[in-house]
Amino acid sequence: MSTGRVIDYAQALRCARRLFAETSGVDMDELAHRLSVSRATLYRVVGSRDRLLGDVLSHAGERMTQEAFDAAEGTGAERLLDAAARFNAAIVAAEPLRRLLRDDPATAFRVLFTPEPAVHRRAVQLWARLFAQARAEDGFAHPLGDEELAFVFVRIGESILYADLLADLEPDLALAAKVQRAVLLAV
Repeated sequence: MSTGRVIDYAQALRCARRLFAETSGVDMDELAHRLSVSRATLYRVVGSRDRLLGDVLSHAGERMTQEAFDAAEGTGAERLLDAAARFNAAIVAAEPLRRLLRDDPATAFRVLFTPEPAVHRRAVQLWARLFAQARAEDGFAHPLGDEELAFVFVRIGESILYADLLADLEPDLALAAKVQRAVLLAV
């Protein structure tokens, strides 16, 4: 399909987000069809399927994290822990993501944990900003720096929330809450 139609990355990403919500994946043939462009044009615009799917998942994760943080109660570590619990519950309930983990674990692993899609890196950056905000607003204190703490906090959360992908275990929200509490309250 060579229509000469011009698209930009933002258009492709919006369409990919809708496609993922419907199908739990980003099939590039279907995406090209929906955008009325050729696969070659689509790949020139987006670079790779993993990068695009990483942006889809990161966008959803950032939205869920911000919503959780905005709704969280308390101050300092308690607010951060409430936000984490809300986010963790949202991730476990996110049916398109759970289907991706179940139906295409190799892609899910690659997109969630390897450098090119940068899902993990962006989650760490987001939590580092939330820790810095809690330090500034609530006097939250922790011996680790915001980036170090965010890396550990996110990695622990991922290992429990994606236990089905990583270890053939069910995600355990209670365990995630306990371990994240231990990390944030460690001094």
